[in-house]
Amino acid sequence: MKKLYILIALSLLASSCQKSIEDRAEQEAREYTEKLCPTPIQNYTRTDSLTFDRESKTFNYYTSLFDLMDDEEIIKANKQQLHDDLLKAIVSSTQLKAYKDCGFSFRYIIRSGKNPRKIHYDVKYTEKDYQK
Repeated sequence: MKKLYILIALSLLASSCQKSIEDRAEQEAREYTEKLCPTPIQNYTRTDSLTFDRESKTFNYYTSLFDLMDDEEIIKANKQQLHDDLLKAIVSSTQLKAYKDCGFSFRYIIRSGKNPRKIHYDVKYTEKDYQK
């Protein structure tokens, strides 16, 4: 009987130490932002931060565009290509597999580097977009 109590206590302890996938997502987003953001500008783009919204199960990627790409007309002319490239990045990402398997969403908010209040592009990809 004593062994049974020990076994139950150990199993409860082990299960209480496991993080939910939402806890993991929140922690990873916070750590990414704290350690790496803002990222260096590459290809006229900088990642400003990454957040996770627990209620909607959405990763929010905040990025800024600079120099040649910080142009509303260029964004408009290449909107479909931008949409397709971001979706392709989600679909092909092995790092996001656990989150995709749980049906999480991924939102990209792309701002002007010159005028951070100006949003060039805002898109949210859901499970129905990347599980086609």
